[in-house]
This record gives sequence, structure tokens and C-alpha cells, in this order.
Amino acid sequence: MKQKIILLRKQVMERICFCMLAMILSVCVQGCGALAQDSMEKPQIQELENHLALWQKELPQDTKPEGLNANAIRGIEVQKEGEKIFAVSYEQREEKESFDYWDISIPYQSLVSVNTEELYSLFGTVALMGWTKAEGITPEEAGLLDSTSSVFLAYNKEQKDEKTGEAEPDSAATILIGDKDGKGSYYVMLKGSNQVSLVSQMLMDELLNVEPYQYILKIPVLVSVDTVSKVQIVSGEKNYQMEQGKDSWKLNDKDVTQKDFHTLYGELLDLLLMGEIEKDAMLSPERDPVLTVQYLRNMEHASDIEVKYYQYDEKSMSVSVNGQENFLVEKEKVQALQKKIVESF
Repeated sequence: MKQKIILLRKQVMERICFCMLAMILSVCVQGCGALAQDSMEKPQIQELENHLALWQKELPQDTKPEGLNANAIRGIEVQKEGEKIFAVSYEQREEKESFDYWDISIPYQSLVSVNTEELYSLFGTVALMGWTKAEGITPEEAGLLDSTSSVFLAYNKEQKDEKTGEAEPDSAATILIGDKDGKGSYYVMLKGSNQVSLVSQMLMDELLNVEPYQYILKIPVLVSVDTVSKVQIVSGEKNYQMEQGKDSWKLNDKDVTQKDFHTLYGELLDLLLMGEIEKDAMLSPERDPVLTVQYLRNMEHASDIEVKYYQYDEKSMSVSVNGQENFLVEKEKVQALQKKIVESF
């Protein structure tokens, strides 16, 4: 009996030791992830401002919209039933190439790159809308006095058709949108005017039902390599660092060629969006990212960019850019990128 008791005690002690060891290992693993994050330089993230509010306040209001050139538009904001659903403006930023100056501030906080071909097509819709005077109806009868839907435009009257993206706006117009006339048109009126007009219902509905996702490049982020001094990566429990100087390129402490550096850098950006996260999706703030990539700038006034990928479902991961989580990417592509990172270092 005494031997059985001793054996039982031994088994209990072994079990306790095993459990304690498992707990220690678990803490160490979690600690490694924390240390990987702690050893990284903290990115300096700045909120990107746009000029729309300033243009709305300071530009003279135009009361003659006829003949508006689509290429002249430098900003547009769409409000539907009291909610601002879309805003885009031409913002010259030191860290961007000219083709990437367009910013969608609503709903994407200026953190996406714009498909300019699609965007100018939308501007063409505005220019083609056509205006005809509505005779014998007052603004009140047309539902314009209490209108909560509108389109703000900022544009340059001197802009030529063959030119795009060069001139600053010198004029603005706010189109107030009233009721439908029952004949294929909306009643509209320009802010500062009492003249009720009619515009195409079909074309105006394109604006009021605008799908912002249609007007972006389908990539999580676009960061020019020339604007970056360092890229910090956390994948799983390991962290990596890419660093470039005037004539030097390093992966961790290993010297590499410019070509190898740029090849890996391109891989980091080469993920395609699958779509948007559902609006009612429940995203826990306690999640840990599967992969984190931080782009640290070599320009004083340019915001650093932090991209995080989170597990979403069996086939996709969500992507967060500077804390804004809007899109999904293919899970297998992220895993392939993680493998590529390991192989490169």
C-alpha cells in the first residue's frame, strides 16, 4: 500500500510539473510575439487631411452650372438623406506620384489608391446631367427647402478638356436635390439660387447610389519604395527588417542587391482585394494579427503606414491600414507571402 501511495504521489507531481512546463512554454510563446512587437520602431501615423471643407467654405459659389467640364472637377462630396456617403478630392502629397493624388476621404479615410479611369467616368456623369429650367414650381413645392440630399462640386473653370489633374479649383457649386417630377427627372437647385431646374433622374441616381469600392485600385496599399527608409515585418512569432540607404539595401543584417530588395518589396504590395468586409461583421478588438507590415518613411511630413492582416474566415483575411479595416484578401495569398518572407531572409 505504501508503495502505491508513493507511486501515486510521483504521478501527481509529474502531472503538476508537466502542466507548469506547458504554462511556461505558452507564456514564452506569447512573450516572443510581444517581444517581436516591442523591438520594432513605433510607426508615426498621421491623419491625412483634405481640402473639401476648406473649398466648401472659401470658394465662390457658382450659380450657372451649364457647360461644366468633367476634367475640371477637383473634388466631389455626395450626401444622401443627411449622410455623407462619398467624398473624393485631388490632393497633392509629397510622398505620392501625381497619378495617385486622388483621395477618397469618405468612406476610406484617404487610405486607398483611386482608379482614375473609373473616377473620371463618374465626373463625366456629372457633366452630362443636363439642366433645364422647371417652370411654374417653387423651391418649396419641389421639395428643395428641406432637402437633405446634395452634391458638392469643386472645379476650375479654366480647365481644358485635354488636361487632367493640374489646375486648382476656383469655383464651387452645391446641388440641392429635391423630389422626382414623375417624368424621369429630379428637381434641383444650386445653393445661393432660387431657380428650380430639372436633371436626369438616371444620372443623378448614379451619384446618390455611388459604390465607393468601384473607384479604388483593388490593392490594400500603395507605398512608393523611394519614400521608405525601413520596412518592419512581424509574421507569426518572428520579426524582420528591411532597410535601405542611399546605396545600401539590407534584409536584417544581410546586405542584398537593390534588385532583391525591390523584388521582396513588390511582393509585400502584391496582394489583391477580394471585396469589402460586411457592414454588420463583428470584429473583435482582442484579435492578434497574422502578419504586420510597417512602412517607415524617409520624409518628415509623410505618414508611416501600418498594414495588419487578421484571420477572418476559412478562405479570407481582413486587412487593416493605419487602423482602418475595410477589405478582405485571400488567405492563401497571405500565407504564400509569409513563406516568401521567410525564404528571402
